[in-house]
This record gives sequence, C-alpha cells and structure tokens, in this order.
Amino acid sequence: RRLSRVLQLTLAVIKPDAVAHPLMLQALHQRILDNSFAIVRCKDLVWRKQDSERFYAEHSGRFFYQRLVEFMSSGPMRAYILAREDAIRHWRELMGPTKVFRARHTVPASIRAQFGLTDTRNTTHGSDSVESAQREICFFFPEFCVEEWMRTEEPLFRSGQIYYDCQTLTHTLLPN
Repeated sequence: RRLSRVLQLTLAVIKPDAVAHPLMLQALHQRILDNSFAIVRCKDLVWRKQDSERFYAEHSGRFFYQRLVEFMSSGPMRAYILAREDAIRHWRELMGPTKVFRARHTVPASIRAQFGLTDTRNTTHGSDSVESAQREICFFFPEFCVEEWMRTEEPLFRSGQIYYDCQTLTHTLLPN
C-alpha cells in the first residue's frame, strides 16, 4: 500500500482486563491490523505501582486516580506504537468513548463498547494529541526515538516497503 501523507505515530495500550483473556487480546490485535495500522513496536509488560503513579501523575488529585493506578499495575498489558495517516484520531475513534456505557450507546462497534467493563476497565488507552503521543511513547518505549524513526523508517513504511512479521507481531522493513 502506498500512502501520500506522512504517517503519524500513536501509543496504544491494551489494558490488563483484556490481556487477561488471550482470545480478547488476539481479537484486539487483529482489529489493529484490520484497520490499516502499521505496528511499529509491540511490547508486553507489567507495571509496578510506581510506574502507574508516574504515568498518571497529571490525574493525581482526581477521584479515579487511585483506582486507575491500582488497576494498571494489576497484571500484564500490551503496548503498541502504531503508525498510520492521522493515527491518533483513527485509534481514538476505534477505541470509542472512555465511558463504556456511552460507548455502547453511541458507537456500539467500538472496542470499548464491545469489550469494556467499566470506565476504568475500558480495555484500551490511546494518546490524545501529538505531544502526548511522543511523551507516552517515550514512557513505554524509552529505547525508541520518534525523530529517528520519522527520518529513517517512516518514508519506507509510507511507501509500503514493509511486511507483517507473525513472530514479533510487528511490521518490519523488507530486506533490500
């Protein structure tokens, strides 16, 4: 596939409620592929409570903060760096509204409507802006350099010089 516009990166996280169910995790991974995202990186991880507290520090005074911190450090999750034209908007649309009840009534085909349990256990997270995407990608993938990827790999991803690697669960550059 050839795309004309520069690809955008976003962070996508499959939360512990979904990762706990292998078939659900597999279905969500397939939804990412079916919606024309290139998977640049994929990582399974478990957070300590301190990791959750650091990531959600901006919410520290809010009523849901403690519940969110506890939940996000309750088990394994999967983080992705996704690429696509307008990736942030597309991923957020695919996820649906944060509130599961609203998602079920307004966007019933969305991930949160179909798989979410509560407003905290809502299956997924996604960056809401270019700035938060860069910050969140660095938090989950400290070894990844957004600027370097945009300069060296983005043109090759955009021109379709990639294939999906079933072993790494990512899209990889075609060998020269």
